Amino acid sequence: MIERFMDQIVENVKAERTKRGISQLALAQILGHKSPNYVAKIETRKHDVSYNLEHLYKIAYEFGIEVRDLIPQMKKATK
Repeated sequence: MIERFMDQIVENVKAERTKRGISQLALAQILGHKSPNYVAKIETRKHDVSYNLEHLYKIAYEFGIEVRDLIPQMKKATK
């Protein structure tokens, strides 16, 4: 379940990034990196790298959205 949750965060960030016409390089720079490789590794989900809360804060701030807009809603399990 956690993998799907993390995948959805990546998809949400990527959708917001592409909607705004922001390149992987520009997003990497927002996150404090000089190369787009970091974002590319996250978006391919093959290198065990992911966004952390600081990243999500910076992304939300730059995009003018709330952090919660990047995090998928969790549904409560019924017992």
